[in-house]
Amino acid sequence: MPRLALCCLLVLLLAPGAAQAGPAPPAIDHLTANNGPQSGGNRVVIEGSGIRGESPVTKVTFGGRPALGFTVVSATQISAVAPAGRGEAEVRLTNSRGESSPAAAAGRYAYDPPPEGPWLGLNGNSLQYLGPIDAFQELGVVYDRSAGIDWRAGETLARAGRALWTSIAAGMIPVITIENAIYGCVPGQSCLPATPAAITAYVQGFISSAREILARYPAVPILFEVINEPWFYGTAGQYAALLASLLPAAARAHLPLDRIYAAATAGCWIPGIYQTRPALQSEIKGWYAHLYPAKGPAEGIASLPALQAEMTSGQSNLIVSEIGFCAPDVNHAGSLCPAPALPSTKGAEALRGQLDAAVPFHRAGWLRALIVYSRNDRGWAMQLKGGRLTAEGEALEAFAKSQR
Repeated sequence: MPRLALCCLLVLLLAPGAAQAGPAPPAIDHLTANNGPQSGGNRVVIEGSGIRGESPVTKVTFGGRPALGFTVVSATQISAVAPAGRGEAEVRLTNSRGESSPAAAAGRYAYDPPPEGPWLGLNGNSLQYLGPIDAFQELGVVYDRSAGIDWRAGETLARAGRALWTSIAAGMIPVITIENAIYGCVPGQSCLPATPAAITAYVQGFISSAREILARYPAVPILFEVINEPWFYGTAGQYAALLASLLPAAARAHLPLDRIYAAATAGCWIPGIYQTRPALQSEIKGWYAHLYPAKGPAEGIASLPALQAEMTSGQSNLIVSEIGFCAPDVNHAGSLCPAPALPSTKGAEALRGQLDAAVPFHRAGWLRALIVYSRNDRGWAMQLKGGRLTAEGEALEAFAKSQR
């Protein structure tokens, strides 16, 4: 222990009256699970302190509503049944002296909205790589995430709006990545806006672009991603500084925060964001993840619950893209495939497995959209020019039909 910290501890221990102080009120360290249905009824394990002892916990509430029941499992755990609710709620523990646990990010619980509307999409539709999209759009595969509708912060509809109009006119729901104005990096380079001036320029550009887009298409539920895959181009701390400036500014500009998605990836990324900027534990209202091809049973869609468990807000509003498998339907897979190409039939089987694994998360309400990678000139084929479907395209089509 550092000398200063040790000295402070000794001062506290030796201070008059310290020995007579009562036990600390309860505190919450973690929730498992941190989300559930609006109807309630699911079990939540609450980990913390001050649960037993002289003043044991006598009440558990979710946003002020009493739990439907709870059981003290140990000195550090309570198992509670969530009541019905909506939105996000603070879980609180109250002891026999009437003392409640303080508000804490670790105690934030989200009620999942019931699933509604289409939830499937393509990363790269007819605007970029594919032929006619009617075969997918008619089946509800309508989310469109594509280089054709990527934006630079500050761009206007006059400069970059044609592709967006084409996407919307085709019945698609655009997912627009708003990039840094100087974006154009390769993985490993530090390209995120990092200086105060660069952050301000990005924030102002993001807001002006998003406001113009939403004003032009008010009836379309357009979604926005804050920079594509920032974990490749900077640190969690740099990205957190950007979000900490952007999200309050977006709220002041009356942009819907539940349509602004922050990047989520495995490792220490989300904890790093929170550690750098604690306010983001409640300010982020949506996340996007790129899961890439699953190489093992715990990867791909199966990794989503662990990723979600790290979130303290926005955990009931996730979108996923980059799901797909390289197959030699076109050009025998190129450099953009992160893994060797699978035979076409194996790729189709693997894709169907990922799609099936996503269904429970969509039905639970927290997986808002699943966007399949469809770049067909490098091996991620869904559909060939002219409209013919590949084996993976046929698998996606069959799956979409099963969801109608």
